[in-house]
Amino acid sequence: MLQKSSFCVTNCCRYLEWLAVILICCINTLLLKAQDTAGHTQADTLYNSAAVVWGGFTHQWSYNHRLNRLGSYIENPPEFTGFPFTASFYHTSATGLGPDAGTYNGFYSYVAANGVVIQPAQKSIRFSGKLGDMHNATFEVLADAPKDFNVNYHHTVIINGFDIVSERRADKLQMLRISVSKGYYIPVTCQIRFTIDAALLVRCQSVECNYLNDRFDYTINLQFLIFSATEQYMFTSQQDCHHVYNWNKHAEVQNNFYNEYNTSGIGNDLYPTALLAFQSINIVLDRPHWYVEWHSAIQPERYDSKSGNYRFSLDLLFKQWSSDMKKKSAYPSKSKFSIKRNGWAAIDGTVLMLQFSSGFVLNNSNKGAFKWEGKNQPGNRQTAVTKQDIVFDKSIFLKDLQQFKQSRLQQEAEVQELYQQYINDLSKMKEQRKQEKEQRKADKKNDPK
Repeated sequence: MLQKSSFCVTNCCRYLEWLAVILICCINTLLLKAQDTAGHTQADTLYNSAAVVWGGFTHQWSYNHRLNRLGSYIENPPEFTGFPFTASFYHTSATGLGPDAGTYNGFYSYVAANGVVIQPAQKSIRFSGKLGDMHNATFEVLADAPKDFNVNYHHTVIINGFDIVSERRADKLQMLRISVSKGYYIPVTCQIRFTIDAALLVRCQSVECNYLNDRFDYTINLQFLIFSATEQYMFTSQQDCHHVYNWNKHAEVQNNFYNEYNTSGIGNDLYPTALLAFQSINIVLDRPHWYVEWHSAIQPERYDSKSGNYRFSLDLLFKQWSSDMKKKSAYPSKSKFSIKRNGWAAIDGTVLMLQFSSGFVLNNSNKGAFKWEGKNQPGNRQTAVTKQDIVFDKSIFLKDLQQFKQSRLQQEAEVQELYQQYINDLSKMKEQRKQEKEQRKADKKNDPK
């Protein structure tokens, strides 16, 4: 009897051992599978809101022009419904009289967060009046609160880009200011309210200007993103940045300088990730100027969640002339009339740091090229718009920085090739105009009158 009991106990123990081995193998298989798909799991389940956030831009013509149209902005889907989704990065550019080609670089961040509601908003502002008059106004924006809204939320509004369009003719810029306030919840209407402070001053005092008309008319289209959350999930701080410089007709202003800043928030690793974005952009010039370059870009460097500090550089530049713009431009027959003017610029910007307790941020950029045929064509034409789609899918969470680097190198080569193509197009256009002019002369000469 004892032998039989011993035999049963031994077999039961072996059975349990086999069962334990099988369970361990199953668990290990599941764990390995989970590790292999960690990035996909993040994208599918960990984040309930996401957006592509504008980080600024750089813009460069081959010679200087009046301001007919200039813009850089991002449009997100009206509502986040999951991954993947596509945002659109737009760059707009139009000169006055002279044809030209140029390049740009658009900066942006992939942002995903838990416990945060992100929603887009937009506003168009019309400025018109007498040239040389300062126009300053405050505008109200009302956005419907999301369905899963919490009355304890605080609301941070960021600029997600702008587009300045002349509705009448190109003028020279002397001042531009765009600033956005915090958002406030209105219980009666279930809306989020914020205000925009905007200012514009333009003039046109050169040969190509129409002296018989002293009026101007511009539209500024603005894109925004509203981040709503409690401090458990998001904390916001700001850094005011100032840059004043001057230039003359002999020493070219360099575009490779950056002012470094350090903005401070909450440390102790309470917010592992952080985002930088614009709250205001302000440019004041000593007088109206043509421009050859414009930079308004945030360059993130290092975020330390332990101290809550984010070190970054701010590239703020209004450039009136470049040394090679007359002979090496995309259209030398027009650029030979370009004029160098001395002057000074005061450029301010307010940068917000948004810290997330459960979030993901990846910074990136897109380069591109553009051309404009000049002839004082209206800047609201579709040919003034360049669009690049930004797909936010599961692969972004894998953080393959090497892949992003290779993609940017390939893009740079494609942009240079496209830019050269645009220069060739303008050269052909110049030759065509020359032939048309000669043909008109011949027709007039052969006219029997």
